[in-house]
Amino acid sequence: MSDSAALAEPLLPTIPAVLVAALLVGAIGAVWIGDREPSGPASCGGLEHAFGATASPVRHLFVIIKENHALENYFATYPGVIGNPPTGVFPTTFGGNQTIAPFPLPGTSTPDLPHDRASELVDLDHGSNDLFVAQADRNGAVAPNDAVGYYTQSQLEPYFALAHNYTLDDMFFSGVLGPTLPNRLFDLAATSGGWTSDAIPPPANMTFPTILGQLSASGIPWQYDYSGSEENLTPLVIPSIASSTCAMAQIQPVSDLAAQLNGSTPPAVTFVDPSHDPLYSEHPPQNVSLGADWTLSVLQTIFSSAIGPSSAAVVLWDEAGGFWDPVTPPAEGALGDGIRIPFLVVSPWTPANVIDHAVLDPASVLAFIDQNWQLSPLNPRVAAAPSLSQFFDFARPPRPFEAPRSAIALGSDGSTPVNGPDARPDRTAPAGGPGGWVPPAAARASWEPSESICGARRLARAWPRSGSPSTTRSRCCSNRRERSSPSR
Repeated sequence: MSDSAALAEPLLPTIPAVLVAALLVGAIGAVWIGDREPSGPASCGGLEHAFGATASPVRHLFVIIKENHALENYFATYPGVIGNPPTGVFPTTFGGNQTIAPFPLPGTSTPDLPHDRASELVDLDHGSNDLFVAQADRNGAVAPNDAVGYYTQSQLEPYFALAHNYTLDDMFFSGVLGPTLPNRLFDLAATSGGWTSDAIPPPANMTFPTILGQLSASGIPWQYDYSGSEENLTPLVIPSIASSTCAMAQIQPVSDLAAQLNGSTPPAVTFVDPSHDPLYSEHPPQNVSLGADWTLSVLQTIFSSAIGPSSAAVVLWDEAGGFWDPVTPPAEGALGDGIRIPFLVVSPWTPANVIDHAVLDPASVLAFIDQNWQLSPLNPRVAAAPSLSQFFDFARPPRPFEAPRSAIALGSDGSTPVNGPDARPDRTAPAGGPGGWVPPAAARASWEPSESICGARRLARAWPRSGSPSTTRSRCCSNRRERSSPSR
């Protein structure tokens, strides 16, 4: 079923024909060839969408994209998901006799694992999905066995609570079999232009249209909010965005989120990208419990705002990070979908405690944007993407946001205060058995933020024409490897 059939009719009354004609004339003036953004001061004023209506009660969509975890790595113990319980045996080396079975990870972080495209092709072993540990060992990973480790509710309480209170899709795949950058390009465009590595691509490869350009052309306000360094954010490697004053003005630190939501023209679509955040992106070796709390703080900011009752949010991970997953990805497109990742949908109309098994990838998120704001499909991949309609029941009354409180508050000064990595309440194993889901009896008490971990210094916005990352780095990212490394 297509979203256009599943979503409701426009909710606003018909606009007089003369006004529509006038608005269309203005809109046509903003159209460009390919993905060139509108430019000039007149097009930077948050132009209202000519038709003003959405095809559903969702007036504002938030797309939160975290880093590098397979669905099995996070939700292997959640009842009802495909892959529960985690089973199998995996060779620990190529040519050796030792094997290892999936096991619960004892802490809240692991060392990084190889997750470049070549490694993931080996991991999948033509559909056997059994060489993740051996490939990690061959690539010199510090703890290759962690490739088949998994977290439980005790380490990921916020995500288990969101799955219990809303809907988790357990057949959602990243858009490209490969590392972060091609997948984040896919998240914006349902294509990576054939790019498969984390190296900065040449501008000639980045000429495809994006959802951001499509929204701009239609006068629909959007934001791209980041946490951590601004260096080489995904939109900045797309020349049509990096060269547009208007588009660049819509790329802001996530500390501005509350002001955006409560302003006079809140964005219709907001992407939230902490990929360069040294604490909260969830990229190994970061603390996944801290990352989950940060995500929860973003959702609390959204749903406690003036536009919260008319908002929906999706939470996904850009790619699987080298962690094992038992489900072979679909062979979608020339590059194939990537390894299965978590996908959570949170909204006042989303059914609670539902595990959805629809086979999806990020193209469906872009299809929802196009259909909800009544735009033409961005490209054929988006046009063919399956529906997200099953995640919303608009016939039921909307309900308030339900989740435990986060320890983290988004700062107003460009920083993200938190109580510190060790100043956290103990998360003991759930009473229902190792890894078993137990709904929280009550929301956790709120914690007062006391320590500013990292000030996000704003960097000069410069398109990296040299083809390599800028040498100017935020001090907050000094513990991260260079972003031009083979995988991130």
